[in-house]
Amino acid sequence: MRKSAISVVTIAIIALIAVFTGLIGAFASHEYWNLIWVALIIIWAGIFCHTVSRGHEKIWQRLLQQLAIPKNSQVLDLSAGRLTDLMMIAGQLQASGKVTGIADWQQSLEIAKRRVAAAKLADRVKLVDGSMTNLPFANQLFDYVVIDSALHNITPAIQRGRALQETARVLKAHGTLVIVDTRAMKEYRQVLSNVGFDDIQVINTGFDGWWGGPWITTKVLIAKRS
Repeated sequence: MRKSAISVVTIAIIALIAVFTGLIGAFASHEYWNLIWVALIIIWAGIFCHTVSRGHEKIWQRLLQQLAIPKNSQVLDLSAGRLTDLMMIAGQLQASGKVTGIADWQQSLEIAKRRVAAAKLADRVKLVDGSMTNLPFANQLFDYVVIDSALHNITPAIQRGRALQETARVLKAHGTLVIVDTRAMKEYRQVLSNVGFDDIQVINTGFDGWWGGPWITTKVLIAKRS
């Protein structure tokens, strides 16, 4: 959670500095065509901020509507401690259903628990310290596994493969795996095919998934075993 927050703040500060510098430079030199670059930076920053906030939320709202997760489902969330997705899923469940969030929580675990309790979701959420490459769960335990923007941070590629193998192990035979990410979808498809997933689809999220522009966009992979 902390790394994500720092990166967003850093990008916002860089964009503000670039806009401020561009404005000063354009007016000081009287080369007003440079204002085009300022406008492009503002547009880029606006699109980025939309994706980080409202865009991401809209992607998950559509995804949850599509998945129609039964209220008694057991869901594993491997999104590196991002509570927003986890709590949106928990809101779809009843007390017999549960979302288990696993991450390297460290000092943030108690803060996360308080946020979950404040949202009145504590009966449907379990937070566990652990690693995606060595999940502390029995085989075929979960109906759904979701990974949001966390898998590509695992390096090297062999470790990403290990994480996907662990995901396949803890997912029920007819369970559903959901990966939301901006890269490496071909890699994920290949690994999942090798571990028995034969129903794999990748969905583009459109404007809501643009990270500043269409050159970096969020995609959703949904995988099942027939």
